[in-house]
Amino acid sequence: MKSTMALGLFLITIVALLVGGGACGGGEKEPSSPLPEQNLPPVFEGLDSAAAIDGAYLLSWTAASDDTTPSDRITYHVFASADPSITSFDLASPLLTVTGTTSAGISDLPPGGRFYFIVRACDAQGACEQNAVRQTERTFGLKTAPNFRDLGGYVNAEGKQIQWNRVFRSGELSDLDDRELAIVNGFRFGRIMDLREPAEIARDGADRTYSGNEAIYDLLGFNVGDPYLLAAPVDPANPLSQLLWDVRQVDYPNWYVNVLESNRDGIRRAFERFADPLQYPILFHCTQGKDRAGVVSALLLMLLDVPEDEILEDYMLTCRLTAGDIEKKLDLIASILPSLSAAPQGITAEDWRPMLSCHEEAMSNMLAHVRLEYGGIEGFLESIGVTIAQQEAIRDVLLSE
Repeated sequence: MKSTMALGLFLITIVALLVGGGACGGGEKEPSSPLPEQNLPPVFEGLDSAAAIDGAYLLSWTAASDDTTPSDRITYHVFASADPSITSFDLASPLLTVTGTTSAGISDLPPGGRFYFIVRACDAQGACEQNAVRQTERTFGLKTAPNFRDLGGYVNAEGKQIQWNRVFRSGELSDLDDRELAIVNGFRFGRIMDLREPAEIARDGADRTYSGNEAIYDLLGFNVGDPYLLAAPVDPANPLSQLLWDVRQVDYPNWYVNVLESNRDGIRRAFERFADPLQYPILFHCTQGKDRAGVVSALLLMLLDVPEDEILEDYMLTCRLTAGDIEKKLDLIASILPSLSAAPQGITAEDWRPMLSCHEEAMSNMLAHVRLEYGGIEGFLESIGVTIAQQEAIRDVLLSE
């Protein structure tokens, strides 16, 4: 009987300890203190652009957002370096701090250099985000080659950035003056790809950068793509022979699809160069730097997963940079056409404007063609002989973490 009572008391004690939750029994469990809320930094995509104007830089960005700090109280720290590598920046010492704005002007930098910038956003409590987007000027203001520019700086869908000083695009470089030649050669290109046809080189002249650099040149000889233009006669000895073309017959909406499909071998060779780290820095160009160079540039940006609106923006930049040249060429055509008895009936200089202008629809159609006909850029490149391993090599060499 005693043993039964003892067992019962033991069980009651155990249950009391379990229910009471304490070794001393009966007491209520102390409530746990709530964890302090973490103050997260603002959401910010980094610097959008840096434009060099009269020896100064104008920096622009999209406003950051924050859960606790209103936009007019978010501060932006600007950092600068003469080297694009992230390790070259002193991220403890901002060059400039501004509040509640989306732009800043930077002056008083040492002359003659190219500077790179990072902007980071901080909330009112001092929490700062840590983006590593570096931007600098894309163009170099070359009067004889206004479309010479760096393809670096674009940020892809995964937040990775194309490295600066690695790959450049341009129009022809036949007329560079000595100062401009020194700027272009200063990049010490490991590969230069001239996409012009032999007749164009004979008409306009070889690049001034060619002499002494023959070993690094590829004369890829892309054609102009459009069926009418491919059939139109051209006399390399007569620069005016092209003015006998009826450019009203060009299929402008499908121009770049035709450039793509009629230059598959040249595109393959270009992408083989892009896949070789030893070829960099690389420059590629055609005559205006708009059509054939535009197609190669768009395909490369597509492979690097740059958003389509950015690809189209890069393409349209050509016509903003060359607007003055376009008008000069149209004036020249207008002065010559009346003297050409064999010119197509009724044609005017204005009929030539579409030939020299940018066609966003045509570039958009080409990007859609790659997606629909090949399942995407990887499929197109595989179809012309650029392997998946080569495609990955291009991403590895051009994208920064």
